[in-house]
Amino acid sequence: MSGSITVLHYRDSTSDKIWAIDSKPNSDGGHDIWYGRRGSSLRYSPTSDSNWRKRLNDKLGKGYTRAEGLTVDPETCRVIALSEEQNSLPSSLWYHVSSKVSDHQMRDWLDATSDRFAEQFCDMAEELEQLPVFQSIYHGKYSGGAEISEGPLALLLLFAFRRHFRKSDTSDTLRGPVQIADDNNQLLTSDFDELIKLIAKGSEFAALRQRCTESDFKKYGVALGACDAPVDLNAICSDTKAAFF
Repeated sequence: MSGSITVLHYRDSTSDKIWAIDSKPNSDGGHDIWYGRRGSSLRYSPTSDSNWRKRLNDKLGKGYTRAEGLTVDPETCRVIALSEEQNSLPSSLWYHVSSKVSDHQMRDWLDATSDRFAEQFCDMAEELEQLPVFQSIYHGKYSGGAEISEGPLALLLLFAFRRHFRKSDTSDTLRGPVQIADDNNQLLTSDFDELIKLIAKGSEFAALRQRCTESDFKKYGVALGACDAPVDLNAICSDTKAAFF
């Protein structure tokens, strides 16, 4: 995630501002952009333009310079040092839903998600619906949590839940109507590839890695809506004997 974000800085007698772009394509095939005054929360501006390099060069041509060692935290829309990135996944996560989302919307999303998941993994549908976090959201609880020890489906369900309602949010910040954080209020990454890397780093997730291969984790993620499906779903090879990472 962060390695794909380039941060630029511009300063003169009247301006001190930041402009940043993510070279990784967003869901629309374009690129995410952030801009604003240095030291403040940036405005988030997704684009459908795929030529990110031209946008970057245009800014460099106007006097912007590269700000080395910096990235943008998409959750807070603030510039941070690369060293401040989340480097491990907590053993428990908490979610909070804003009043923008009704309990009917939460339940409708769960019904649709459960049906879609059951179409592909019918033998695991009951396990999904019995998860404490599934029941919590289904019964309209605007705050709740999940233990990583509950397995990959609990983590993926929360990730997909936030992703769905973030896509439908019209505000110009990436905090969105659903937030997921640990006990220290550190927000969980919104990048699926980064999530996989975080799981791979922690020795405390050895049990999770043994329960689920990386390929199956991705397939569950696609079925739940935690990430986009590849052009050919068979491109995610399934090898039950392989380690998670």
